[in-house]
Formats: sequence, structure tokens, C-alpha cells
Amino acid sequence: MRPKHFFSNKFDMEIVEDYSKADAAGVPEGKRNWLGRLMELNLLLLILLIGVPVLVYCILSSAA
Repeated sequence: MRPKHFFSNKFDMEIVEDYSKADAAGVPEGKRNWLGRLMELNLLLLILLIGVPVLVYCILSSAA
């Protein structure tokens, strides 16, 4: 994506969509790799160990 001139706000952009059905079928949706499961587990632990206690603290400190 480049402007037409140096001080121009008009941009030329080529959109190339060259997706094939073979690329889409290459990765099954139901099968996740170990890294994806690890990231979901880390997110869950982050929410439970940090998010919930901070939320409880905010609620209790605002009630007092």
C-alpha cells in the first residue's frame, strides 16, 4: 500500500485473494496442537489466579 504522491492521502492497494480449497482443507478445525491447548490453559489460569481475586478485591473495597 503506497500513496500516489508524497503528500497525498489517496492510497493504491492491491488485494490479492489466492486461497485454494486445498489450503483450507489442510488444517482440520477439530484438531488443535499442543501449543493451542497450552495457551488456553494459561489463559484460564491467568483469569482464575489473577482476574478473579482482583475482581473480588475491587468489589469488597468499594463496599467498605
